[in-house]
Amino acid sequence: MRFNPILAGLISLCLCSGAQALTKSHFDKIEFAVNTGTGTTLPYATDTLTDQFKQRFSFIKFDQSPSEKLVTYFDTPSRILAASNLQIRVREHVTKPRKSKITVKLRATEPLGFGDVSGYKKAEIDVGKSGDKYSVSYDIKYSPDEIDVKSLDFSKIIAQIKRNKDAWALVKDILPQHKSDLQQTVVMRTYGWEGFMTDERFDNIEVDFQVWTPYYRKPRAYFSDFSFKGLAKDRAALTEAYNFLSEQVEATGLTKDMHTGSKTKATFGMSKGFQ
Repeated sequence: MRFNPILAGLISLCLCSGAQALTKSHFDKIEFAVNTGTGTTLPYATDTLTDQFKQRFSFIKFDQSPSEKLVTYFDTPSRILAASNLQIRVREHVTKPRKSKITVKLRATEPLGFGDVSGYKKAEIDVGKSGDKYSVSYDIKYSPDEIDVKSLDFSKIIAQIKRNKDAWALVKDILPQHKSDLQQTVVMRTYGWEGFMTDERFDNIEVDFQVWTPYYRKPRAYFSDFSFKGLAKDRAALTEAYNFLSEQVEATGLTKDMHTGSKTKATFGMSKGFQ
């Protein structure tokens, strides 16, 4: 990870106050994700799983009712938040509006990169083909009646984040000074279904299937993946499940030309005005 003066300042402040840096043991949550394509098994931007899809992905039994969310991110055109290893997401939970939230996430390539950060919602390891990535995140609830995810009012966003002093400590030297430069990404509509793998070795692991498409259908693109979470102490067993799931997805024959990697990065990539 390249040197970051803002992140280094936060760490220095914590260490000077006698706090200890986070260690790997603090990251007790772990998440695995497997990208997939859907081919012609699903209509574009659908909220319904077809019989053809269920047959192709028969290694998972899905719930029938999806959850719907609207997701957007924001940063400056020069990506000052990203340069500080920060990410802010605004997510409206359309199905259950009371679950709408702003998430402030700090990332690092290793646990010692965080210094001491308290009050976070979770400390998580994200497992991917490029290796482990570490993050701590803070969730701040909001009402969709007050904040419109499709047209962000950054004064309201900043005021909401201020309600969480620990999250605010991460961004207070960035957001007020660059408020006039902030802009949001395209809004993504996500549909998600929960299910369980049918293999009895892994049938106690809840799997989430998500499909993301631009809310306004431009550009015409989609991202889809399977993911599941667990405790870091169970990593060996979860890795076995991850390998099984990856093999099953590959066997569908629908992985050619699919989206790979981070949905966040891809969302910024399709949004105009960001470097």
